[in-house]
Amino acid sequence: MTTQPSSLLHRSLLGDLELRNSAVMAPLTRARATNPGHVPNDLMRLYYQQRATAGLIISEGTWVSEDGQGWYGAPGLYTAEQVEGWKAITDAVHAEGGLIFAQLWHQGAVSLPEFFSDGRLPIAPSAVNPGQLVHGSNGLEMTVEPRAMTRDDIKKAIADFRHAAEMAKEAGFDGVQIQAGYVYLIQQFLHETTNLRTDEYGGSIENRARFLFDVLEAVLEVWPSHRVGVKTGPMMNEHGALKATESTLPTVEYVYKKLSGYNLSHLLVMRQQADLTGTPIAHLAGDGVLDHVLQHYSGNIIINTNVTIEHGQQLLDAGLVDGVAFGREFIANPDLVERIRLGAALNEQRPEGYYRAGPEGYTDYPRLID
Repeated sequence: MTTQPSSLLHRSLLGDLELRNSAVMAPLTRARATNPGHVPNDLMRLYYQQRATAGLIISEGTWVSEDGQGWYGAPGLYTAEQVEGWKAITDAVHAEGGLIFAQLWHQGAVSLPEFFSDGRLPIAPSAVNPGQLVHGSNGLEMTVEPRAMTRDDIKKAIADFRHAAEMAKEAGFDGVQIQAGYVYLIQQFLHETTNLRTDEYGGSIENRARFLFDVLEAVLEVWPSHRVGVKTGPMMNEHGALKATESTLPTVEYVYKKLSGYNLSHLLVMRQQADLTGTPIAHLAGDGVLDHVLQHYSGNIIINTNVTIEHGQQLLDAGLVDGVAFGREFIANPDLVERIRLGAALNEQRPEGYYRAGPEGYTDYPRLID
């Protein structure tokens, strides 16, 4: 690294929170809560504490209820024990002068019967197998056909998001982010191929987006809007049911425009990982997704996924984003901000440690001062 990307070191304002720099730690599933109660533990506390110099940490996805499970080793945020585990983490981050949001997560159909004590099926807007690989207790397994949610199931899921938002406040988080992207429950409602409902939660774009906004309104009963972020966007998978269709762009444009009226903390948008060639969203490759969101969303934007330090600086310098969320860079470099400050080389990443249990590839990456 030959340049000093000073823009990433500038203070940034998200709502009423002043971030000490614009380098955000992206939400990263790390699968270390392997205990029966999905309780955050001391190893996780150390992991987050090591990375507390980020301007903002967005936690790994945290299940809003037992119904929301779907990744072996992920934590929850719906029991008293889980709250205590997270409280130790938020206290550790705050002791280092850091800020941390909880990402509220429901996996919907991207789950397996093994995650539920009675072996019941995962729930989803409709009985459509999303065709996704799930990290189960015995490795990767393909999803099954889920059970279509009843209206009571939908009401409960909305209430579960509200309850998890309350638990996040009790656990000492500085705010929350709603996971409304990628392949999970809210995206399953938004997507016309996984939402075949004929009631008020299906059919038109407005109806398919209703669940997202009902969840958002419920969370806003707990947190002020400037402490609530949303992760969403036109993500496309190269396999399974969640592929881009002719409805993808108008759906996400409706969502962006409506979210603009909420004065949110931020919108986190991921650059595309899939090959978009020949799809209705081919023009969203690279920074195309950012160009698109800027046309339809008014508010703070955090960009994520395959953004280098140099490119992140360029986006900040151009005034196109308010923060840059780094994932793998923070995994391998607990002192990423200091390395940016000094122009120091980054550690080599060890993907084999992303999801395994234990400290290897988790808390054992060296810092410059080690």
